[in-house]
Amino acid sequence: MPLSSKTLAKIVNGSAIPLFVINKEHKITHWNNAVEALSGRKREDVLGKDDHWMSFYKEKRPSMADLIVEGASAEEIEVYYQGKCKKSPLIEDAYEAEDFFSHLGDKGIWLHFTASPIKDDDGEIIGAIETLVDITERKNLEDNLRFFLQQITRAQEEERKYIARELHDDMAQILGSLSRRLDNLLRKKHDFGESEAAALHDVQNLLNQGMQSLNSFIQNLRPSLLDDLGLIPALRSLTNNLESTDGTIADFRVIGEERRLSNEIELSLFRIVQEALNNVSKHADATEVHVTAEFNGKGIKITVSDNGKGFELRGSMDDLPRIGQLGLMGMQERVWLLGGSIDVDSKPGRGTTLEVEVPA
Repeated sequence: MPLSSKTLAKIVNGSAIPLFVINKEHKITHWNNAVEALSGRKREDVLGKDDHWMSFYKEKRPSMADLIVEGASAEEIEVYYQGKCKKSPLIEDAYEAEDFFSHLGDKGIWLHFTASPIKDDDGEIIGAIETLVDITERKNLEDNLRFFLQQITRAQEEERKYIARELHDDMAQILGSLSRRLDNLLRKKHDFGESEAAALHDVQNLLNQGMQSLNSFIQNLRPSLLDDLGLIPALRSLTNNLESTDGTIADFRVIGEERRLSNEIELSLFRIVQEALNNVSKHADATEVHVTAEFNGKGIKITVSDNGKGFELRGSMDDLPRIGQLGLMGMQERVWLLGGSIDVDSKPGRGTTLEVEVPA
């Protein structure tokens, strides 16, 4: 037996989730008790009207439900939400988003909202339903977590910088001085036998190898090139080093107008690419790797792609800690701190592509 309109209205009004329904003419047909409490507007003041935008925005603009009724494309919806929305994974033609509403509540609130089309038997859109959930507490917890992670990351980088400086100023200087003295000793004429001379040359070779390893370690701890010249020269050097040390064909490209970014962004992106190339070197068995830095109006996009053996990424990026992908988890944390996005595409035998986008 079909539900009567009165029964349906009671079900909608009894929902603890704030929601409203509009028809094809964008007029409110349902405005439940929860959305009354959230917006401060009574049902009798909005039913039959199309000014529901006033409940959420200071200036006139369409709600997500309005865009759904209009059959707006993903690109048209993006104009209003600027990277804050996505297609619903559960309902076809539905969208969800998160945004801050500064004039709601005492200090503004964060809302997670979804809008879904209402269709007739012929599949035509005759209205839309929008639900809203207050996620302010969750956002505050995320902000606190982001702050602590930033402090931890900064402390780690400062410690890396300190160790690199001490190694360079102390140990590297000692080894360099020892190498020069040994070289002077071998240049002068001494009554060394062949075996003694050969042994000294072996010591010198080992010493030079140790100096190279130490310099490489210092650069990995805190590359001076990054501090002095910025991200792009540091990434180019990082890519060239992979080719010279592993023999992997590696290239680096810049798309768009190159520019400096904040120290935090440049350092985080450098660490992400560094970890990605280390993974290629250690695990991918790749013969080629391509690194691209693309500057655009929103920020920067970094792509690292290889033709290696790839791997099966089980679950989502949120499952990384449980499946032991700690390197990828570290990348995800850095991107999250920058308010960006990360995507990994990998299949066994098809190589791996890492894409990172962060706002400038």
